[in-house]
Amino acid sequence: MRAGVGGLTVREVAKEAGFTTGALTHYFRSKDQVLIEASEYSAKLVRPRMERKARGSDTLSALKGVVEEALPITAAVRGYWRIWFGFWERAAYNPVVAKVMRARYDEWRGRLAVLISRAQTEGAAPATFDADLAAQELVALVDGIAIQVLLGTGRIPAARQREIIDNWIGLMAAGHVGNRVTPTEGRVAATVAR
Repeated sequence: MRAGVGGLTVREVAKEAGFTTGALTHYFRSKDQVLIEASEYSAKLVRPRMERKARGSDTLSALKGVVEEALPITAAVRGYWRIWFGFWERAAYNPVVAKVMRARYDEWRGRLAVLISRAQTEGAAPATFDADLAAQELVALVDGIAIQVLLGTGRIPAARQREIIDNWIGLMAAGHVGNRVTPTEGRVAATVAR
Protein backbone atom coordinates (compact mmCIF):
# COMPACT_ATOMS: atom_id res chain seq x y z
CA MET A 1 0.00 0.00 0.00
CA ARG A 2 2.99 2.30 0.12
CA ALA A 3 2.38 3.25 -3.52
CA GLY A 4 -1.39 3.39 -3.06
CA VAL A 5 -4.03 0.97 -4.25
CA GLY A 6 -3.37 1.76 -7.90
CA GLY A 7 0.15 0.40 -7.56
CA LEU A 8 -0.85 -2.55 -5.39
CA THR A 9 -0.27 -6.01 -6.81
CA VAL A 10 -1.09 -9.40 -5.34
CA ARG A 11 2.57 -10.29 -5.83
CA GLU A 12 3.66 -7.29 -3.72
CA VAL A 13 1.17 -8.16 -0.97
CA ALA A 14 2.34 -11.80 -0.97
CA LYS A 15 5.97 -10.74 -0.70
CA GLU A 16 5.23 -8.30 2.15
CA ALA A 17 3.23 -10.99 4.00
CA GLY A 18 5.90 -13.64 3.49
CA PHE A 19 3.82 -15.84 1.18
CA THR A 20 4.23 -17.01 -2.38
CA THR A 21 1.89 -15.42 -4.91
CA GLY A 22 0.23 -18.82 -5.40
CA ALA A 23 -0.43 -19.24 -1.69
CA LEU A 24 -2.00 -15.78 -1.47
CA THR A 25 -4.16 -16.20 -4.59
CA HIS A 26 -5.56 -19.35 -2.99
CA TYR A 27 -7.25 -17.03 -0.44
CA PHE A 28 -7.70 -13.84 -2.48
CA ARG A 29 -8.69 -13.79 -6.14
CA SER A 30 -8.03 -10.08 -6.64
CA LYS A 31 -6.53 -7.02 -5.07
CA ASP A 32 -10.09 -5.84 -4.38
CA GLN A 33 -10.55 -8.85 -2.10
CA VAL A 34 -7.26 -7.99 -0.40
CA LEU A 35 -8.49 -4.41 0.05
CA ILE A 36 -11.82 -5.57 1.50
CA GLU A 37 -10.04 -7.86 3.96
CA ALA A 38 -7.62 -5.08 4.93
CA SER A 39 -10.61 -2.82 5.58
CA GLU A 40 -12.32 -5.49 7.68
CA TYR A 41 -9.14 -6.04 9.65
CA SER A 42 -8.71 -2.34 10.41
CA ALA A 43 -12.42 -2.08 11.31
CA LYS A 44 -12.00 -4.97 13.76
CA LEU A 45 -9.16 -3.05 15.42
CA VAL A 46 -10.91 0.32 15.59
CA ARG A 47 -14.54 -0.73 16.23
CA PRO A 48 -14.03 -2.05 19.82
CA ARG A 49 -12.15 1.11 20.82
CA MET A 50 -14.95 3.29 19.45
CA GLU A 51 -17.60 1.18 21.15
CA ARG A 52 -15.75 1.41 24.47
CA LYS A 53 -15.45 5.20 24.20
CA ALA A 54 -19.11 5.53 23.15
CA ARG A 55 -20.17 4.01 26.48
CA GLY A 56 -18.68 6.96 28.40
CA SER A 57 -21.05 8.61 30.87
CA ASP A 58 -20.41 12.14 29.57
CA THR A 59 -21.92 12.08 26.08
CA LEU A 60 -19.94 14.99 24.65
CA SER A 61 -16.67 13.44 25.88
CA ALA A 62 -17.79 10.08 24.48
CA LEU A 63 -18.47 11.71 21.10
CA LYS A 64 -15.08 13.39 21.13
CA GLY A 65 -13.37 10.11 22.07
CA VAL A 66 -15.09 8.21 19.26
CA VAL A 67 -14.19 10.87 16.69
CA GLU A 68 -10.58 11.03 17.89
CA GLU A 69 -10.26 7.31 17.10
CA ALA A 70 -10.82 8.24 13.44
CA LEU A 71 -8.53 11.26 13.26
CA PRO A 72 -5.22 10.70 11.44
CA ILE A 73 -3.20 11.53 14.54
CA THR A 74 -1.08 8.36 14.73
CA ALA A 75 0.84 6.43 12.09
CA ALA A 76 -1.53 3.48 12.57
CA VAL A 77 -4.65 5.56 11.91
CA ARG A 78 -3.01 7.23 8.91
CA GLY A 79 -2.44 3.68 7.62
CA TYR A 80 -6.15 2.91 8.02
CA TRP A 81 -6.93 6.09 6.12
CA ARG A 82 -4.66 5.00 3.25
CA ILE A 83 -6.72 1.82 2.98
CA TRP A 84 -9.88 3.90 3.08
CA PHE A 85 -8.60 6.18 0.30
CA GLY A 86 -8.06 3.02 -1.74
CA PHE A 87 -11.67 2.15 -1.10
CA TRP A 88 -12.80 5.47 -2.51
CA GLU A 89 -10.85 4.86 -5.70
CA ARG A 90 -11.95 1.25 -6.18
CA ALA A 91 -15.57 1.86 -5.17
CA ALA A 92 -15.99 4.19 -8.12
CA TYR A 93 -16.05 1.22 -10.49
CA ASN A 94 -16.32 -1.95 -8.40
CA PRO A 95 -19.81 -2.58 -6.98
CA VAL A 96 -18.55 -5.09 -4.38
CA VAL A 97 -16.06 -2.60 -2.95
CA ALA A 98 -18.72 0.15 -3.15
CA LYS A 99 -21.14 -2.00 -1.12
CA VAL A 100 -18.54 -2.56 1.61
CA MET A 101 -17.67 1.15 1.64
CA ARG A 102 -21.34 2.14 1.99
CA ALA A 103 -21.73 -0.30 4.89
CA ARG A 104 -18.69 1.19 6.65
CA TYR A 105 -20.00 4.74 6.18
CA ASP A 106 -23.47 3.72 7.37
CA GLU A 107 -21.94 2.20 10.50
CA TRP A 108 -19.78 5.29 11.14
CA ARG A 109 -22.60 7.81 10.57
CA GLY A 110 -24.95 5.67 12.65
CA ARG A 111 -22.52 5.50 15.57
CA LEU A 112 -22.15 9.31 15.51
CA ALA A 113 -25.91 9.90 15.11
CA VAL A 114 -26.63 7.73 18.16
CA LEU A 115 -24.21 9.77 20.27
CA ILE A 116 -25.56 13.07 18.96
CA SER A 117 -29.14 11.94 19.66
CA ARG A 118 -28.04 10.85 23.14
CA ALA A 119 -26.58 14.32 23.71
CA GLN A 120 -29.93 15.82 22.70
CA THR A 121 -31.89 13.45 24.95
CA GLU A 122 -29.64 14.16 27.93
CA GLY A 123 -29.81 17.93 27.41
CA ALA A 124 -26.16 18.35 26.37
CA ALA A 125 -27.38 19.64 22.98
CA PRO A 126 -30.74 21.10 21.94
CA ALA A 127 -33.23 18.79 20.23
CA THR A 128 -33.85 21.47 17.59
CA PHE A 129 -31.50 20.08 14.92
CA ASP A 130 -31.37 16.89 12.86
CA ALA A 131 -28.95 14.44 14.50
CA ASP A 132 -28.55 12.43 11.29
CA LEU A 133 -27.64 15.54 9.30
CA ALA A 134 -25.24 16.60 12.05
CA ALA A 135 -23.59 13.16 11.95
CA GLN A 136 -23.18 13.44 8.19
CA GLU A 137 -21.61 16.87 8.61
CA LEU A 138 -19.18 15.47 11.18
CA VAL A 139 -18.24 12.56 8.89
CA ALA A 140 -17.51 15.05 6.10
CA LEU A 141 -15.39 17.15 8.49
CA VAL A 142 -13.32 14.14 9.59
CA ASP A 143 -12.91 13.01 5.95
CA GLY A 144 -11.71 16.50 5.05
CA ILE A 145 -9.17 16.56 7.87
CA ALA A 146 -7.84 13.15 6.79
CA ILE A 147 -7.56 14.19 3.15
CA GLN A 148 -5.58 17.30 4.04
CA VAL A 149 -3.31 15.45 6.47
CA LEU A 150 -2.54 12.51 4.18
CA LEU A 151 -2.13 14.56 1.02
CA GLY A 152 -0.04 17.13 2.86
CA THR A 153 -2.17 20.02 1.61
CA GLY A 154 -3.03 21.22 5.08
CA ARG A 155 -0.72 21.36 8.03
CA ILE A 156 -3.05 20.02 10.66
CA PRO A 157 -1.09 18.63 13.60
CA ALA A 158 -2.82 16.45 16.20
CA ALA A 159 -3.57 19.36 18.53
CA ARG A 160 -5.24 21.32 15.72
CA GLN A 161 -7.28 18.28 14.66
CA ARG A 162 -8.57 17.95 18.20
CA GLU A 163 -9.28 21.70 18.34
CA ILE A 164 -11.35 21.51 15.13
CA ILE A 165 -13.40 18.65 16.57
CA ASP A 166 -13.80 20.45 19.91
CA ASN A 167 -15.07 23.51 18.02
CA TRP A 168 -17.57 21.40 16.07
CA ILE A 169 -18.81 19.73 19.28
CA GLY A 170 -19.19 23.18 20.85
CA LEU A 171 -21.23 24.33 17.86
CA MET A 172 -23.34 21.18 18.13
CA ALA A 173 -23.92 21.72 21.86
CA ALA A 174 -25.19 25.20 20.97
CA GLY A 175 -27.47 23.83 18.23
CA HIS A 176 -25.53 25.34 15.32
CA VAL A 177 -25.13 22.13 13.29
CA GLY A 178 -27.56 19.79 11.57
CA ASN A 179 -29.91 22.57 10.57
CA ARG A 180 -31.58 22.54 7.19
CA VAL A 181 -31.15 25.91 5.52
CA THR A 182 -33.22 27.02 2.55
CA PRO A 183 -31.38 28.85 -0.23
CA THR A 184 -32.93 32.16 0.88
CA GLU A 185 -31.89 31.64 4.51
CA GLY A 186 -28.38 30.75 3.35
CA ARG A 187 -28.05 34.07 1.50
CA VAL A 188 -29.34 35.97 4.52
CA ALA A 189 -26.92 34.15 6.85
CA ALA A 190 -24.02 34.89 4.51
CA THR A 191 -24.98 38.57 4.39
CA VAL A 192 -25.29 38.80 8.18
CA ALA A 193 -21.87 37.11 8.62
CA ARG A 194 -20.18 39.86 6.60
